[in-house]
Amino acid sequence: MKHLTPFLWLFGVCFTLVLFPLQAQKTNTTSNANKNKTKADTEAEVVIKKMILDFANAYTNLGESKDRESVMAFFSNDVTSTLVTFGINEKGSIVNSDYNGFVDYLTKIIRTNGLKINYKVTDVLNATVRELTGTAVFLVDYEITNSGEVWSKGSETVSMVFRKVGNDWKISHYTVIGLEDEKYKGSCLCELFKSSGGLNSAHYVVKTTVPNGRNYSTNLQNFDIDYPSDNTKDRTITIGKSLYYWKRTGEIHLSNTDGSIGDFLTKGHPADEVDVIMRILKEDIYKNNCLTLNVKR
Repeated sequence: MKHLTPFLWLFGVCFTLVLFPLQAQKTNTTSNANKNKTKADTEAEVVIKKMILDFANAYTNLGESKDRESVMAFFSNDVTSTLVTFGINEKGSIVNSDYNGFVDYLTKIIRTNGLKINYKVTDVLNATVRELTGTAVFLVDYEITNSGEVWSKGSETVSMVFRKVGNDWKISHYTVIGLEDEKYKGSCLCELFKSSGGLNSAHYVVKTTVPNGRNYSTNLQNFDIDYPSDNTKDRTITIGKSLYYWKRTGEIHLSNTDGSIGDFLTKGHPADEVDVIMRILKEDIYKNNCLTLNVKR
């Protein structure tokens, strides 16, 4: 056994001398592969960051370009999304959507004359790629205007998931958490309370809640509707110092300073008092505040 010891020791040394270069070569090969992989992923991260800015630019220009495909080109056909928004009233809403839902949304923007969404990426917090999958988180400031008039302002935190499709990267999912900072035009709420009127009159107290910058304002108004005994004459609607003429055909006219019939405002129902009140609110009194007006009777 003593004679075998030097032999085993020599065999061990020789084996180590042979194995070490093999291990070193394998380690170097793995290291080089990792370096190449890291380089490829890093290059992809640069591409994704640029893609985010290009997407924001196409989205911002949509109101003028009307080119829906310039925005949809960034998305995969199976894209999904989750939008969590908090309005100026601090109430939240959640909307889940897909490719067709986003197409419909962009179509509405295109069809709304003068609408523009200024969508500015303020910071890309993170962009990471691992082979065929990438993720990014970025911050946005937005401003919605129509013909130069500001409708709303706010900020968003956006997270996106990207997938490699052929030679291109596509957005496969995005989640948005939006905070509305200011709102000047949007959805309004109207509540009507009818009180007993005279034989030829009707009286309503109307409570209207409208966006007003950083909060909502609530206003109370009295609507007095007078029906002349002569059915050929126009009905009149008095709101404070303002006077409107409600024709038998349903047409609603403003009044001139001398009380005579003035310019045509809109057309309402020939016999529905609430419909006429709503139209006056939306088309004249709160025309700068209400895109939609929901009534609660």
